[in-house]
Amino acid sequence: MTRLLKFAFLAAALAIVTAPAPAVAQGGRAEVEIDHTAKAVLKTDLRMGDFRALSDGKEVQETAARLREIVANDLLLSGLFRVGGNGFKPAELPFSWTIDATVEATAGGGPVTVNLNLLTWPDRQLVLTKRYRPGPDQVRTTAHHFADEVVRTAVGSEGIALTRIAFSRGRGDRRDIFVVDYDGEGLLRLTANRTLNLCPDWSPDGAETASGQVKQVIAMEGLNLGADWSPDGKELLISLSKGGDPEIYRITPEGKIIKRLTVSPAIEISPSWAPNGRELVFTSDSSGTPQLYMIDREGAGKRRVTFEGKYNDSATLSPNGEWLAYAAREDVVTQIIVMRPGGEDRRVVTDASWRNCEDPSWAPDGRHLVFASDRTGASKLYVYDVVEGGFRQLTFGNDPDITPAWSH
Repeated sequence: MTRLLKFAFLAAALAIVTAPAPAVAQGGRAEVEIDHTAKAVLKTDLRMGDFRALSDGKEVQETAARLREIVANDLLLSGLFRVGGNGFKPAELPFSWTIDATVEATAGGGPVTVNLNLLTWPDRQLVLTKRYRPGPDQVRTTAHHFADEVVRTAVGSEGIALTRIAFSRGRGDRRDIFVVDYDGEGLLRLTANRTLNLCPDWSPDGAETASGQVKQVIAMEGLNLGADWSPDGKELLISLSKGGDPEIYRITPEGKIIKRLTVSPAIEISPSWAPNGRELVFTSDSSGTPQLYMIDREGAGKRRVTFEGKYNDSATLSPNGEWLAYAAREDVVTQIIVMRPGGEDRRVVTDASWRNCEDPSWAPDGRHLVFASDRTGASKLYVYDVVEGGFRQLTFGNDPDITPAWSH
């Protein structure tokens, strides 16, 4: 069941998921090459220097090598850097920066000590230095944290290396919520309640996976669909059919209705906040076919956003407010569309070779987009770079993965 089937069949219970469970291995993972030519864009050239092990021992040696690999991969996946140096192609670039590191054992057998440094190149002026003492299960987090610091220092942007994607995996009426790191590692299963869990959404502070509990928010008569946290984390948008056809409401995290925003005989679903918290975008078939509309937070100023496509749904605005992504049925397949909120610069991201693509969700950098596609048979998740135009596969295996949500 996907969001684009909601007009034909709508059934889901809303709950906030708050519990990580034991890790689940990504079975059957294989690299998939996606035939797509990325655009040439200006990038910062960065050299991966020496990550030296100052102590003997397997743990120190492996930690140094692993840190170097993960930091380099994070910078490459950001889309902001070309990475070179020993072991990377090209090895030589007109570098502006270099990263060096040392790893050494700690007296008494505690966690290793890691020093990571960002320097200008070739004059080697120290710009950023960080010291960490990661345990064996914290090496990836350490690398991700430093990579984000490098992005912030060298480019002035916010990194995404510490972000995660929540999604629904399973078949039929048994689907569970999983989370995975932005690079496809660290898969965790969050629910195991033998029911249908769909359309997860992260609160702004991302704290809902910390307590180990599952809390029901609302269960009114009829359909209780979607749930999108406001930017300030104080309320949610939801579609309820308690009075007949589904309408858009604002509710508190405790399930109390704040305000009904739409009053129409049409079906109105899939609400999503604008990053400013003053507007929202949603789907309505009031024109005869499902199209996208925007209104303000009080339900006023309704305006139609889309005029192309037979069926438009699952709209989401980028965190910087510059782009609107959504799923649109073109002929017999559903494709991902990106355009300006005013309708300009409309771009069909996928084509018929991707089969059905649905449920886009933005990364906090406003550059990367995750969505579900059944191009290989089972629905899996893919990441799209809006600037370069390149794709990478995020999840693998045989079970369908749908309704992804990128953390803030």
